[in-house]
Amino acid sequence: MKILLSSNREVLKQYLPINSTVGFIGVAYELKDNQDYIIGLKKSLIDMGYNLIDINISSDSREDILNKFNILDAVFVSGGNCFYLLQQLKIKDVFNELIEFASKKIYIGESAGACIASPSIKYVDVLDDINDAPLLSDYSAMNLIDGYILPHYNSSDKYTLLEDSIMKKNLDVKFIKLSDNQALIVNDREDYHIVSTK
Repeated sequence: MKILLSSNREVLKQYLPINSTVGFIGVAYELKDNQDYIIGLKKSLIDMGYNLIDINISSDSREDILNKFNILDAVFVSGGNCFYLLQQLKIKDVFNELIEFASKKIYIGESAGACIASPSIKYVDVLDDINDAPLLSDYSAMNLIDGYILPHYNSSDKYTLLEDSIMKKNLDVKFIKLSDNQALIVNDREDYHIVSTK
């Protein structure tokens, strides 16, 4: 199962048992000077009753990361810059293993972590700075669903206008709009539905 979010994590309680061991991947946010978001996000997951194991994609060895994957019930991939997230996963050569993990266990993607579940992330170039990932030339993503996630829809006028512009430029593309009070529950690439996270 895959759970794709904009931001509200309360829905996890319905699908992920308390005391589950969750690998936390926060690399998408590591270029930010202020890490309060990541600190608060980790605390919220711990307060919900989950056992967190940090997976530092940039500094952990590939072997250590894969060993951690083996003992986890779920992986939580945070928000941040989609391009940087994909670049670091591919550089560390754990991208395919993350896809394999998602096929067997629970993958939770929030914001950027949700967008990389799409077939490609090229469409988010008006939302995230592509220059933060100068080593990334292939924007192919996890392809866990047959649509393209637009997170935080209606969270602000500016963000919604940007996402509306993405849809207008790509009329033949299947987009999935998620507000901050919605999540996408994915059973299979073409089998998913939106639920309220309130």
